[in-house]
Amino acid sequence: MEDFFRRLLDFLTLAQFSQVVLLIFILLVMDRNKKANIFFAAFLFILSSNFFSFFLFKYNIKILSTVFASLALPGISIIGVFIYFYALSITGLLEKIKPGHILHFIIYFVSLIFFFTVIHKAGGEPEPPASIKNAIFVMMTIGLVNSILYVIYTTLILHRYYHKIENYYSDLEWMNLRWLGRIIPLSFLTLCIWCIGFWFAYLGIIPKSHLVIGLNIIMLIIIIFITANNVINQPEIFRQNIEMVREIEDPENSAGTEKYARQSIDDRMQDQYLEKLNSYMEEQKPYLSENITIKDLAWELDIPSHHLSIVINNRLNKNFYTFINEYRIKESQEILKDPDNYEASILSIAFRAGFNSKSTFNTTFKKITGLTPSEYRESMIPKSVLAG
Repeated sequence: MEDFFRRLLDFLTLAQFSQVVLLIFILLVMDRNKKANIFFAAFLFILSSNFFSFFLFKYNIKILSTVFASLALPGISIIGVFIYFYALSITGLLEKIKPGHILHFIIYFVSLIFFFTVIHKAGGEPEPPASIKNAIFVMMTIGLVNSILYVIYTTLILHRYYHKIENYYSDLEWMNLRWLGRIIPLSFLTLCIWCIGFWFAYLGIIPKSHLVIGLNIIMLIIIIFITANNVINQPEIFRQNIEMVREIEDPENSAGTEKYARQSIDDRMQDQYLEKLNSYMEEQKPYLSENITIKDLAWELDIPSHHLSIVINNRLNKNFYTFINEYRIKESQEILKDPDNYEASILSIAFRAGFNSKSTFNTTFKKITGLTPSEYRESMIPKSVLAG
């Protein structure tokens, strides 16, 4: 049985590393979100190398095992850093890499120097002295804590990002990075379990467990599959988010190019803008454009986009995303009520109302009305039609 688990563990280790290599290749050749993908590829490689380095060491492949271990063990400190830079890149907060960014990798470089010093002192001994074991324990602890702190900060960045896109875009289906918010804790749970198991086994507290390592690798394989589906299908949002960040942070880029776009506006001006906004929405129906942003609407109204955002948030107590989609739902309700549309598909109605996917339409419709589009249409169809 022990031999079976050992062979299964070897297979899983090779499987997860092969998947990571393939996914990294795909990420690097993709044209979409190229800069962000490099950081995510580095994150996956370091995370996967922690398991693969021990596979190489077990089979006495010394040179390769040393190379991978030197990346993996000190690399624990930069797993969180790579996730942090990925989040900055994909959300448009990082346009260019600057020399100062090297400071984020200081702990890794120190750990790398320390790791090679330890290898040199060990001199190939099968059993390193207790002082070296304790030093490795400290190095890995510092690295793990450093990555966890970066993950916490990255989570805050993503939270602010959700707030920004809801006040800028009318369609969030492809802009949403909530999958990343789920992958990060799973990845670090896997890493934490692996580190704890490594510490305890290395310090002689508990023996190595093939079962625990196998479960960790299975978790990593699941993470790889989920990540591959989301990252590969993620459209080009890097450039769009850069535009959003510039629009939000540079008032002179706002509609109207007023130097005072950042200044607050009084109640009287807000009322004027609100009246102008409501009239335009009813008469021109700009919400029928599926990709309309607050910048587009502000341009059409000749109102600074920052002012328009203030009006929608303060006067209507809504973000831009909710504001636009409530109009779309009202439009779809009118379409569903029309007897001429009783045979029309839900997807066609979604497109006519300004949505670009059936799933978003169904979710938004249910959230606002409490019914699905199909249920709402059935409630609107006269009994005589149902009987016929």
